[in-house]
Amino acid sequence: MGVLSRRPGRWNKYIRVFCGATALLAALGILVACSQSQPPPPTVVAPTPTGAPVAAPTATPVPLKLLKVQPEKGYIGDSFAITGEGFLPGQGVEFQWATMEGSYLNKAIATDLQFHKRQFTPKRVRLGGVTADAQGKVTASFNALEDFGETREIYAVVDGKDVGKGGFRILRTASITPTEGPVGTPITVTIKGIGWSAFQNTMALRYDNKHMGFISAVTTKGTAVFQIRAAGPVGKHIVQVTGASPTLAYLNLQQSPVGYIPMDFAFEFKVTGDNGPPPVTQVWPDKKYAIIAGSGVPGTMVEKLVTAPGVSAKIEPGRGQVHSRPAVKASGLPPNTEVELRWVTGRGSDSLGVRFLAELPLVKAVTDQQGTLSASFEVTDDRGGWQVVRVVRDSQVFAELAYFVERTDVSVTPTRVKLGEKFTIQLNGVGWTEMDKGVAVTYDNAYIGYACGVSSSGTVVINLVATGGPGTHIIDLWPMIYRQPGEHPPEFWNFQMAQLTGLQDHPALSLGYYQPNVRLAIEVVE
Repeated sequence: MGVLSRRPGRWNKYIRVFCGATALLAALGILVACSQSQPPPPTVVAPTPTGAPVAAPTATPVPLKLLKVQPEKGYIGDSFAITGEGFLPGQGVEFQWATMEGSYLNKAIATDLQFHKRQFTPKRVRLGGVTADAQGKVTASFNALEDFGETREIYAVVDGKDVGKGGFRILRTASITPTEGPVGTPITVTIKGIGWSAFQNTMALRYDNKHMGFISAVTTKGTAVFQIRAAGPVGKHIVQVTGASPTLAYLNLQQSPVGYIPMDFAFEFKVTGDNGPPPVTQVWPDKKYAIIAGSGVPGTMVEKLVTAPGVSAKIEPGRGQVHSRPAVKASGLPPNTEVELRWVTGRGSDSLGVRFLAELPLVKAVTDQQGTLSASFEVTDDRGGWQVVRVVRDSQVFAELAYFVERTDVSVTPTRVKLGEKFTIQLNGVGWTEMDKGVAVTYDNAYIGYACGVSSSGTVVINLVATGGPGTHIIDLWPMIYRQPGEHPPEFWNFQMAQLTGLQDHPALSLGYYQPNVRLAIEVVE
């Protein structure tokens, strides 16, 4: 067992055919930013964990000095040296790294949360500063930041103006760990240096030549870290990650305009045994990627959460599963008055073209003499995702509180089946927006389709047929995007596909949507 890492090698032999072109392009990148055009310097920047953010210098018509960078390319963390000439003796020079900040453009409306596109905003990061020597020369050494792959421009800045320019090309790497284990073993896949521009920012994973899902790194600076599980009979299996503009593997990538970029990696994983079906588990996003209830809640269900003047209200906890019992606490209400808690959720069907909001009664309670309220309720067995709890008296709304219903109650029955027999998966708490109303399904690491919970009030029932030889077979449910409204960009994503990086880079994470990977298994018997 161990870590298997791939930099360009025997699994992507075609790259060697293009090595001369790669070197030429990397060299040209120092002068003209390689083969991709670069946006103008940004005027506003955001903090970054990899370096100190700086405001972009003002534009200047003066020709930029050439900064020599050696080596011209390498991997994240590699050291490189910058040299430049023609500065004034004793002049202070600052070096800045030009990068991008990736995000998703989503649109929240009363009846939906829609994915629109990936977007990238230019920003600068300070590398460090030096003082020119008596001959006007500068020399500095730095390490390549963890960032999007391909050419990253480096600027020399004096008194707030760009005066010099060079570049360093970040090469892509991939690895898996461990490299052996029984059926169901979690395999961590790590890819660094994924690009940001079109036809460079998406990859796909195949397991034994079967498409499994796509890999993104929009909000994670070109780094993707995710897990799949070992599947198949005892013996060697092949895990491949390949460039994939529309989420499907681009099989003749070497003939494309980006064929010079190493985007094809393959690894061997040895299945050592079969210990029977592992238990049902749900793997949730790390909290550093998902906004927790109470901050950044989108305007889905209502255009804007309402709180009447003088009223203060909260719900604790702000998220939970079906049948959990959160409590609503409020003050500033009319004293000794009966109020009602109501549940606001989505209804309708995409196939019928009808979507609307429904308001369901939860519980009634009476405020005390000070106008305070404390009332708990049972979360209805309904759609998951963001919902709204209203505190009302007749038609008067005192407060609206956001509550997130997590997916729960996952089951597979039966777990021991014969070849060709049916088995059923049930999942409760599936949402109702484009971001959370479905799951993508893989069987033995092969994508087989998707399921949607809109028409079934959040309860998804999937009937499948057992296939494969005797032994354990794994089934995984993945986050997905249902569709994209409006016009598709030239480099669009196919939808209803398994987003393997959904726990760290799903478009709805920044809006508090907290969706797990669900891990299931069955045993095929003779």
